[in-house]
Formats: sequence, C-alpha cells, structure tokens
Amino acid sequence: RALEYSLPLVLVGHVAAVFNTVQLPPRLAPKPKLMLKDSAAKAGSITPALLNSYYGVTSNTGNSLGSQAVFESLGQYYSPSDLALFQENYNLPSDSVDAVVGGYESDEACATDANNCVEANLDVQYMMAMSQLTPTTYWYEGASDSFLAWIQAVADSSSPPLVNSISYGSIETELPKSFAKSFNTEAMKLGVQGVTILVSSGDDGVANFQARSNPRKCGYNPSFPATSPYVTAVGATQGPESNVTETACLSNTGGVITTGGGFSSIFSAPSYQTETIATYFASLSTSETPSSGYASGGRGYPDIAMAGLNYEVVVGGKTYQVSGTSASAPVVAGMVALVNADRLKAGKSPLGFLNQAIYSSGLSITNDVLSGENNCCASLVCCDEGFYAAKGWDPLTGFGSVNYSSFYKTLVNL
Repeated sequence: RALEYSLPLVLVGHVAAVFNTVQLPPRLAPKPKLMLKDSAAKAGSITPALLNSYYGVTSNTGNSLGSQAVFESLGQYYSPSDLALFQENYNLPSDSVDAVVGGYESDEACATDANNCVEANLDVQYMMAMSQLTPTTYWYEGASDSFLAWIQAVADSSSPPLVNSISYGSIETELPKSFAKSFNTEAMKLGVQGVTILVSSGDDGVANFQARSNPRKCGYNPSFPATSPYVTAVGATQGPESNVTETACLSNTGGVITTGGGFSSIFSAPSYQTETIATYFASLSTSETPSSGYASGGRGYPDIAMAGLNYEVVVGGKTYQVSGTSASAPVVAGMVALVNADRLKAGKSPLGFLNQAIYSSGLSITNDVLSGENNCCASLVCCDEGFYAAKGWDPLTGFGSVNYSSFYKTLVNL
C-alpha cells in the first residue's frame, strides 16, 4: 500500500482518513466448526423446527414489505441447490435468494469442498428458515477491507436491506481507529434509516481466534465489528440441541466453540449500557473477578444470544452439524425481520438500531443464561483470562437468548 499520505491543508478538517493506503487489512476469523451429521458427537442437533419450539416462534411468515441480507466474504459460496434441498428436508416453503451482490453463488464449489460453503450456506439457510418469504439478499464483499467496503456500499444503496447479519469478525486491536470509526459513522446513518445490523460475537471467548492454536496469544482481544456500539452483537448458548437448560456455549463443556465477549479497547461504553455493565461487575464474587488487562470502560458485548451448537446444514447435498455464533446471528436476524414484517404491515417504521430497546427491556425479552466462563477458544486452548456469566447482562451472552414471544410483543409495539 503506502508508508504515508498527505492532504492539502484546506481538506484536513473534512477528511477522516484515506483508506487503502497506510492501513493494513484486518485478519478475519476462520470458518465455523463443522462435521458430518453421521459422525457427530452424541449431543443433539438444531433444526428450524427445534428453534421454533424452544424459543416460542409460532409463525415464520414474513412478507415482501421487509428485507434481509447476509454479509459474506473469505471466498465463501452459497449453493441454490443446497438451499432447495434444505427447504425440502425440513418441510419449509420453497423460496430462493432474491438478489446476489458480488457473485459467489455456486453449486459446484459446495459439492467440491464443504469448506467453500459452510458459512454462507449456514447463514442463508437459517435466516430464510426463520423469516420465510422475506426478500433476501446474498451480499458478498471481497475487498481486503471487507467490513468497511460492505457498509459503505449498503449505505450508498437506494434501498438497503432492512436487516443484515454478519457472521465474521476481526481482531479489534489490528484495526486502524479511522477504519472502525468510519464503520460506526455508516452504521449510525443506517440505523436512523431503519436498518438493523447484527454481528456474531466470535467463537474463541475473550482471546479471539489468534489464540486457537497458540496459548501464547491468550489475553483480551475483542472482536470487531461486534464491538461497534451501533450494531447488535449476538453470542451463543448450548442446551437447546439437547432440550436442556441453556448455558453459555463453551468448548470445554462440549460446546465445540466458546461464545465471544468482552469490552472494546477502542469504543467507550455507550450510555445505554453503562449502568448495566456496572451492575454486572458489582454482582461478581471475589473468585469471579476477571484478570486484569481488559478495557473496563469499553463497550461491552454481546448484547443478546441464541443457540450456537450443532445446526444441521446442507452443504454439497450432505447434512453437516455446524457450530458457532455464526449460526446465532442469522437466526436472531430472521427474528428481527419477522417483527419488521408485522410493523411494516401495520404502517410502522422498521426497527433500525435495536440496542436502546434491548437495554431498556433487559430480561423481559430474553431467557437469562447464568452459567459459563468464556476463557477457552474453539480448541483445547484455555486461557487465564475470561468472564463469568451472571444474573442479567454479562459479556458471554448479553441479556441471554431471545424469548421470541416477549421479544416480538415488545418490539412490534414500539
């Protein structure tokens, strides 16, 4: 790229940064964990019907007034034939993706290697299963600065998708602050236009993916864009796949991955969550007090959670179990799209930025998750650093998993 750049003095006060110059692109997290269903562990599986039953979703029918989209990158393809087979296997209405931006739509790529498609197929299949008949966009962004390039393109769109799910993350400390702040600016603009952005919180606890194979990389490494105060970050639980009480999804308790969470080192805690964070720390016992090194005044994440273990996904005509907050985010996004559908049908505006409503509602719209510590990665690596779950909000599952009936009633009536 470049070692430096300069601007005419008259422009300095009007330009935040010149991108793709002195900045290095962030590394993105690896693909979610998958295994063939027949060779999977003894734990049960997540299906669309189980999600509906466990979380109280009585109707998955959206409408053409709303819209939803998945963000994809890292060479991930989605397969139209796999989507059709998924819908057939799980007795879902036959429906196809309505728009593809950026390409990366291929049956052949998925049949050749499941890793080419596991993330994208997961996102598309479960967003469309949760919010059926809602116009859906597959939005692929291949730029090295994919998050910023994507959100700028969405903001420039004349009709941006109203609900967007991002199942990717980077290491926040590797980002130039100008990059993250520019992302926030676009997210704020979209929020006031009625656009909602949901982001998975990561699969490697507080340490992030860099420690997955190297314990020397342990520490507090927040995941961006989940740390943005202008997105809704979604963590993961385990338990629904086996029809038992939810706990935080943890690799050292059979959860395959560990729900990401912590505190931003760039963004201060927004006013909507400062009291919530203070209550969390006040509730911890001496033995639960986290090791030093985290940004105590930073934006806490995630905000809410959803099941994240053993989703049945069709890739290359075969059924796999896939785990990660990568699954949690598109499911919650589909739920938001369902609320939007009924709001729009009633002549109301789309929800847009969700967090103020989530924090003002708290446990009245969620299932509190009380057990877990996110000190391990999606591997055998466990670190000294981590946070404990607690009553109310915590940096593992936020306020807990979505209680859809209460979530719907609260948000549809705003």
